[in-house]
Amino acid sequence: MENKEKNNCIFNLKDIGKKNFEDRWVKFAFGPRGFKNTRNLNLGIVNFAGNKVSLNHRHDVEEALYVLSGNGKIKIAGKIHDLKKDDFVFIPVDTDHQIITEAGSVKILFVFGGDIVIKY
Repeated sequence: MENKEKNNCIFNLKDIGKKNFEDRWVKFAFGPRGFKNTRNLNLGIVNFAGNKVSLNHRHDVEEALYVLSGNGKIKIAGKIHDLKKDDFVFIPVDTDHQIITEAGSVKILFVFGGDIVIKY
């Protein structure tokens, strides 16, 4: 147990602070802002509130999403796709994308590698 506390190799979702943004909240598990500060791995959970359109953005790395709960839409490279629980989404490098929620929130697990630069 002492090693667990010392190097943060194992931790729980409840241990991670929530960062609030205008259109969402995020719990960064791994990454530069993560509970575990990592340079080449970014992973966390993001929750988009209902009836919101997230900022359109892109980054210089591939991104994978897994929808944990909720329904909504995702716009990728100008094309709108439906999102529902248990969907996986792949977003290629430097591709514009944004989440569009309906009545309820959408909770997503995200992961990407490398040192990310987000472009709006």
